[in-house]
Amino acid sequence: LEVAKEFEIAGAKWVHVVDLDGAKSGTTPNLETVRRIASQTGLQVEIGGGIRNLETVKRYLESGVSRVILGTAAVSDPAFLKEALIRYREKIAVGVDFKEGKVAIKGWTEVSDEDAFQFCDKMEKTGVRNIICTDIAKDGAMEGCNVSFYRELSRRTSLKITASGGVSNLSDVRKLAEIGLYGAIIGKAYYTGAILLQDAIEAAK
Repeated sequence: LEVAKEFEIAGAKWVHVVDLDGAKSGTTPNLETVRRIASQTGLQVEIGGGIRNLETVKRYLESGVSRVILGTAAVSDPAFLKEALIRYREKIAVGVDFKEGKVAIKGWTEVSDEDAFQFCDKMEKTGVRNIICTDIAKDGAMEGCNVSFYRELSRRTSLKITASGGVSNLSDVRKLAEIGLYGAIIGKAYYTGAILLQDAIEAAK
């Protein structure tokens, strides 16, 4: 909660939360923490991690979360994704992990044969509006993000694309803003001090 409050003071509007315990168990062990962030800050909260059924989606949204991210479940259970979109529309986002242009599954342990562009096209046709793309080759590496991939994806689709993985300096933020990307997730670069959040928010404008 204290970290989230620091984000708000810096001028952030959204906080991206991943429940790593929930990702393993498929439950909501950190629900109370998420509820406190939503109720005790003015931030809009998006959350992912082990969200595999409509009951969990409903529980998070009723706790004040603004957007729920479906990961593996969106790939493995199309009926669940479709029903979630019917009920909650733009409050549902899909997270897609990719490596060298291919979709990665099962917690990054496998790279499928599915082309990332084709997957995003399929999601758009299903009714998805928000997609969070994580380049697992770049995630946590502090080597910069895959701007060319995001540029091409933006050209091919009207999805609201959030870049995740490898956003490691202000130059990355500026480049993503210049190509008109919807958003970017800053993780390790914030915690190591490589990016000051206030500067990133200004660059994103």
